[in-house]
Amino acid sequence: MSLEEGCRNAVETCMGISEGERVVIVSDSESLAIGKKLKEIALEITPHVRFFNLGIYGDRPLDDLPERIEEPVHDADACLWTARSVKGELETVRIPFMKEAMVQGRLGHMVDVTEEIVEKGLTGDYEVIEDFTDSIRSMALSTDEISIKSEEGTDLTAQVGKYKWVSETGMIRSSGSWENLPSGEIFTTPHSMEGTAVVTGTLGDYFHEIYDLSEIEESPVEMKIEDRKKPTVTEINCDDEDILEDLQDYVFQQECSSFVGELGIGTNIHLDELMGTMVIDEKFPNVHIALGDPNAGMTFAGWSCSTHLDLILKNCDLWFDEKKIMECGGFVEEIKEKAGLED
Repeated sequence: MSLEEGCRNAVETCMGISEGERVVIVSDSESLAIGKKLKEIALEITPHVRFFNLGIYGDRPLDDLPERIEEPVHDADACLWTARSVKGELETVRIPFMKEAMVQGRLGHMVDVTEEIVEKGLTGDYEVIEDFTDSIRSMALSTDEISIKSEEGTDLTAQVGKYKWVSETGMIRSSGSWENLPSGEIFTTPHSMEGTAVVTGTLGDYFHEIYDLSEIEESPVEMKIEDRKKPTVTEINCDDEDILEDLQDYVFQQECSSFVGELGIGTNIHLDELMGTMVIDEKFPNVHIALGDPNAGMTFAGWSCSTHLDLILKNCDLWFDEKKIMECGGFVEEIKEKAGLED
């Protein structure tokens, strides 16, 4: 596994960049080596590659997407974003960038990637990931009820099927499409959910920069979810007062921030551990939920929110209706065999 191999997979396999295409890569000081390697590989295919370091445009968070970046992104066939997430930039920079990138192109969104993440999450066989992800989605499509339990205390029941199941395989080939890279997951918006979610894994958005994985493992976050007009977090408990206060401020900042907008299952079977960063940990074979925005452009949920907080639920047992899909955070052998996977 190497940075070269992972970046080549991103450019050639995942994005499928071809001769003559216009490519834009946006990095920052922390992800400069990754961005430059992506640029080097893209230039082997097409001469039309623009590279930007977000860090030179001022102190972050930036108030808006720099004009010098906006125009080439608008005209690009393929864009790659490797810059880190910064509190305050989701609405002002990243969402405007994503909208411009998909005007006539496609986007590989590699927010918060590190060289280790590229080496571990982007060097797998993405044709295998694609086949397995699609096989899990095909089972989800005929499912009405999902049950999730864990020894840590998660006990959730969700109704699904009203909104679309989205399959993210890492193959970003069509104009107007985007995915987070590394990839490998399915997700939908549950139209009802109730019970208890116990978060012992990674916290999303910018929280991974504040609290590392060991802190969450030592002080699990318990969330009570009630089935209201939308499934809603009504109570948060955590022994760590700093984590509790920060999450309460985030989740209850506006009504939609407390809605369960996503129920997801990681399907990147090449990953063998959590790394403490959501961009890769939501792809690890396990269960995650997200509060806030439901990615309505994909799930057709019919509502939106300016916040989106992913939460990893570790070591879960998972059922599609009465059929057991996962046990203690791993796909059961019957499911892997059905998908043609070998141990």
